[in-house]
Amino acid sequence: MSIATVKGSPGHYRIGEQVLNELNSLLSELNVRKVHIVTGEKSWRAAKPYLPDEFHTIDPNHITFIKGHCTIQKTIDLAGKYDNEHVEAVIGIGGGTVLDISKASAARAGIKSILIPTIAATCAAWTPLSVFYHEDGKHSHYTEFPVANTLVLVEPAIIAKAPLKYLKAGIGDTLAKYYEADALVNSFYKGVELPIWLQVSQFTAKICRDILLKDGKAALDSVKEEQVNDELIRVIETIILTGGMVGGFGGKAGRIAGAHSIHNGLTEADEVKRFLHGEIVSYGILIQLALEGKESDLKKLLNYYDEWGFPVNLKSLTIDAEDEELLGRITKKVLLPEESIHFMDIEITEDTVLAAFHTVEKLTYQKAY
Repeated sequence: MSIATVKGSPGHYRIGEQVLNELNSLLSELNVRKVHIVTGEKSWRAAKPYLPDEFHTIDPNHITFIKGHCTIQKTIDLAGKYDNEHVEAVIGIGGGTVLDISKASAARAGIKSILIPTIAATCAAWTPLSVFYHEDGKHSHYTEFPVANTLVLVEPAIIAKAPLKYLKAGIGDTLAKYYEADALVNSFYKGVELPIWLQVSQFTAKICRDILLKDGKAALDSVKEEQVNDELIRVIETIILTGGMVGGFGGKAGRIAGAHSIHNGLTEADEVKRFLHGEIVSYGILIQLALEGKESDLKKLLNYYDEWGFPVNLKSLTIDAEDEELLGRITKKVLLPEESIHFMDIEITEDTVLAAFHTVEKLTYQKAY
């Protein structure tokens, strides 16, 4: 029997109207007196009206505004700053990049991480993991941390007022949880009864798919109107909480497979730099399903993607499907030895990946769904 490592949830999670008013009392419970805020300029403006008054006049030396990508050097620099200032906790306020930098720098410094997402584009607030990039924006690697995040606070009104593209990205990234976890379990645990912790992961992966397909459209409409409704709250929690539990309980068998490798390969193309991680991953799901020969699931998703305004082919990502040289470079990056696509129990070659791209192109141009 293998030894299971479960990091199913943060130490404390709360969601609701005016939840950030509880920040001071929660810091007191954690015996935290000195904090450093890591955020972005837009994220800070979005969250500030909901924060306790004391945070409106925080010493500028105790706040770092992030620009660019999550890189190793940024986390090293911040960890050194925390050490010099005797900081006891990092408060990360923002999207996935800010939260990944906050988690990684807190882990490096050995201090607590308090995360306040201002968008619902990934499960970054929940998962003790950071995705790293090179300075030029190309994907590098991800690192899983040995301890869970300390505290996660979600104010739905902030997310309702965020640009719509972030919720779209969150839906795309979280939808992949089901399809990738399904592929991983079929590869790692083929023909055996799943251990309980992995059954929990699989159950939450199915919740991700079912809630997003049921409530996705209403949640997107809610954000268009900058209003909070029940569907939006369910989708936010699916992206942040349930999505995070898939990997938190499943570990390697609940993380990433083909869809994320397709994303990583596509970062080779300059054309995708204006798209968010989850938007590209949503397209990666289609390629993974084509690789698996799951045409029925692929066609079903294409109908939802049309309704949601998601990318359905290379043209949607502003990539020329006839540029064989570029497709060749993308495919080679998809197939790097360290890529998670190799975890899938199917034949993965340059030819099969290129064929999957062409299958999706053919379906979408012929509207054969």
